[in-house]
Amino acid sequence: MNLLDQALAAAVLVTWRSIIPRIPPDVVRVLARTLFSKSWGRFQRATAQPAEAQKSRLLEIIDRNRDTVFGREHGFGDIRSIADFRSRVPIMRYEDLEPYIKRMMRGEKNVLLADEVKFFARTSGTTGAAKYIPVTQTYLEEYRAGRRIWLRQVAQVFPGLVRGTLLTMHSPKIEGRTESGIPFGSITVAMGASDQGGQTGRLPLLSPLQKIPMRIFFLEDFETKYYALLRTAVETDIAMMAAINPSTLILMCQKLTEFAPAIIEDCEKGSIRSDLDLGQELRAELESRFKPAPEIAQRLRASLAAHGRVRPIDIWPNLCGLLSWKGGSAPFYLRQFPEWFGQLPVMDYGYAATEGSFSIVMSAEGSKGVANVMGHFLEFIPEERRHESAPPVLNLDELEIGKRYYVLITGSHGLMRYDINDVVEVVGRYKNTPEIVFCHKGGNMISYTGEKIGESHVVMAVSGAQEQCDIDLNGFLVTVRTDSATPRYIFAVEPSSGANEADLRALLHACEAGLRDANIEYAAKRDSNRLADPWLQVVSTGAFERTRKARIDAGAFDSHVKVPHLAQDPGEVAKMGIERTVTW
Repeated sequence: MNLLDQALAAAVLVTWRSIIPRIPPDVVRVLARTLFSKSWGRFQRATAQPAEAQKSRLLEIIDRNRDTVFGREHGFGDIRSIADFRSRVPIMRYEDLEPYIKRMMRGEKNVLLADEVKFFARTSGTTGAAKYIPVTQTYLEEYRAGRRIWLRQVAQVFPGLVRGTLLTMHSPKIEGRTESGIPFGSITVAMGASDQGGQTGRLPLLSPLQKIPMRIFFLEDFETKYYALLRTAVETDIAMMAAINPSTLILMCQKLTEFAPAIIEDCEKGSIRSDLDLGQELRAELESRFKPAPEIAQRLRASLAAHGRVRPIDIWPNLCGLLSWKGGSAPFYLRQFPEWFGQLPVMDYGYAATEGSFSIVMSAEGSKGVANVMGHFLEFIPEERRHESAPPVLNLDELEIGKRYYVLITGSHGLMRYDINDVVEVVGRYKNTPEIVFCHKGGNMISYTGEKIGESHVVMAVSGAQEQCDIDLNGFLVTVRTDSATPRYIFAVEPSSGANEADLRALLHACEAGLRDANIEYAAKRDSNRLADPWLQVVSTGAFERTRKARIDAGAFDSHVKVPHLAQDPGEVAKMGIERTVTW
């Protein structure tokens, strides 16, 4: 791009940014419907005939990769139907595909995919060793097919998003390169959150709403990054806050409160803390934009004085809503949202991962989303039959409302019949296509006496218990001790403020009652004395934040970190530091 083109592009962006905040909400909605009209039409046709749409997606993937190493080994050239595909390709785990992926990482072509692999999306590594997912242009198009519909709906729910800036947490850094020189990192890099060559990239579709310097997200130090982000944000008109995990939004709020005295001082001076290692370029950029802002300092001071915390709704008057996951373990954090955000609506991102985008959320109600029939080819195994040597495998159109299933993925990233180890529940239908919600990871389950406790069970139990007892928790972890004749469940908690013995005992009993309600097998095992009375253990202050930081230090992406609520090893609780134990 020459200097004239750069100047023209900059002028267009400045003009667009000056115009877009003035657009009336109804016009924003109409513009979004017009922008995504073709995608919407394809979505309507596909959801009316999901069987045909899914078969078409599968055969397109198979035909495109029929002459690859994997395609020749599995007879892709002879596949004409879904049944043919299942007879030739077994259900795969990452370990089964890893040898092919390693060959691709070494630079070998035409192994799993005919398309050129220009990037490897590294999973966050929050539940196991990192995995490397091949990313091609075709895969990105598959991924974005459903996201376009979702963006259309975001604009319908939150037309006010154009009134200001998006506050989020990016993971835009290329983490490294394979031995053949192919870059790898977070899927957000491949999706356009970085230019892959520097530190100036922005999300192209939302670039008018991106006014926080991307360089901030490249800072290595956890505390420095959050301070720089929030110091900048308080002087920016934030219209929407977004994070894949709701725990990240809560963390932003907690850090805003923790940093408030220093930020207030900086706002009054028009500066940023001199002790922060920001690097010369970022410091110069930030210092050039800050001027004394006593009115913002007063806003922060007033919120802190009135509520004992700094609430985003007090700082950003144009804040119209939040984007975050709402399924799985999210309800534990969502319960805390009103204390920070009042009654602002929250819209789910949909069921998505590095390995693909699988549902399209249509509103801010709940977390259900329409299964993404336009993206990848999806198969399902009934939850209760997954352990069988040859479990039944169902197509999308064969699923039943109220049933839970494990998900298999086939896509243009080379994952063929890939068992992602996720459990989803079918909760409704949109036209003829199932609406699904994510429940939990399949492997995260404890069952010493046949009780089959999953993460969704303990989240339901503890979230309900803290609400019933009016005790706020910074985090919790459930495990089982087996050092006595009868196993007993342990509820490890970190109260956000002091709690006396009576309060903690009430919380323990409420957790027990909630887990009984969430899982009838647990109730039966407790009644038959096959499980001993549970204990509640209070862990040291800041334990869950330290756990989060440790995962980031180990290589997990800040914006993707998920702290589990269920642990097979009771040593995970011991690592946090047990301050007291409340017995039954």
